[in-house]
Amino acid sequence: MEWFMGGGLIMIPLLVCSLLSLAVIAERLVSLRKSNILRPELINSITSVKGERDVPYLNAKCDEMPGSFTNIIRRVFLNPHLTREEKLIDIQATGRHEAQALERKLIILEIIATITPLMGLLGTVIGMSEVFDVISQIGLGHTKEFSGGIAKALRTTIFGLSVAIPTLVVHSSLSRKIDNVVLDMEKYTTMLLNTLYSHHGETPEYSRENV
Repeated sequence: MEWFMGGGLIMIPLLVCSLLSLAVIAERLVSLRKSNILRPELINSITSVKGERDVPYLNAKCDEMPGSFTNIIRRVFLNPHLTREEKLIDIQATGRHEAQALERKLIILEIIATITPLMGLLGTVIGMSEVFDVISQIGLGHTKEFSGGIAKALRTTIFGLSVAIPTLVVHSSLSRKIDNVVLDMEKYTTMLLNTLYSHHGETPEYSRENV
């Protein structure tokens, strides 16, 4: 605690940033668990679809488990007049939209990883300014006070980097995880699309009203 308080007032917003980063990371790690997004029940329902007669059952499953995966699956049921290629483009566009939704809180981590080193540097500059004020008053003869002042000034930079580095690492890791999950959602939805279109060529004869 003495080490922390010796860094000055800048340490307080840095501490707030560190706590906020931990909270967002914990929430995202739970929310972005693969089993919470790629629900096994939906995957099993997709793989069990053999034709249009199974669409109502899959649609009922989607009603029970709303989410990003469900939103992409529903694109297969909408606009039945579209060709397979047009549906595939629509699915990919929806996937990008859902990726943005899953990444919505990662911007907080990105901001924290960007500003905490700058805040730490600001604290160091302020601390060094105070050190030079002391030097102007007592001179360079008191090396203990001089070195101790520099050490205190550097604490904010140390703390800022200690917050920024792990936050940036986790942000990058979660971003890659989201990309992989979205690719998996598109893969299973494309599998469903291929199954339905394989029975009726380019335009299967189902619509939202019939499911």
